[in-house]
Amino acid sequence: MARRGLKIAMLACVAAVAAPAFGARPVPTSVSSYLLGAKMIRGEFVVKANGLHDYRLDRGKLLRRYAAGSLNLLQRDGTKTPVKVASSARVFLNGAPSTLRRLRAGMQIAVAHDGDLPADTVFAGSKHAPKWAQSMVALMLGNRLVRGEIALKDTVLHDYRLDHGRIKDVGVFTLLLREPDGSEVTISISPNVRVRLNGKNASFFQLRTGMMATTLRDGDKPADQVFATGR
Repeated sequence: MARRGLKIAMLACVAAVAAPAFGARPVPTSVSSYLLGAKMIRGEFVVKANGLHDYRLDRGKLLRRYAAGSLNLLQRDGTKTPVKVASSARVFLNGAPSTLRRLRAGMQIAVAHDGDLPADTVFAGSKHAPKWAQSMVALMLGNRLVRGEIALKDTVLHDYRLDHGRIKDVGVFTLLLREPDGSEVTISISPNVRVRLNGKNASFFQLRTGMMATTLRDGDKPADQVFATGR
């Protein structure tokens, strides 16, 4: 796909996510801010919006200036990661429009791209980790999310997994979800799970077949958070 095609696809996806029919964002703002914030290392999100997309997100400290079509990042787990970036990419430095030429070693970078395509937008901060655009957050953690995985480091390394779909069955601390791409997955649920139903605290036993749910778990552990909507 050409760069122009990627930009059009991204805009179309964001427009689709913004459509009223999609309803409220399933993941609370406090959770999305933590998952995609400064402690994030990298993430991968499968999103269904005008087709399936496999978005890759990376955060890190810039090691050297833009060269050979890439930004080289030092990530929070010590990994050195080259990220392909289009020469025509839009750049936001400290929240203001900028250029790739103005990016310097030591700056904090956040960049996203669709599959193996070069990134067409770069967020940078001279002193602090930059924030993602709200449209990007809504796209990654909105109602078109299929599943996601996020590497994050606070006091320890985490490997967070998200699954989103319609509840097909509620078992004894299990949920069977039908995800937007048609996949069905059974998620083990912790007995100490925290449940939010329509934005309010609830119990696991209030979840019903037909509701939409997003589960959050760390690695292979049972999910300890469920965000659900419906009746």
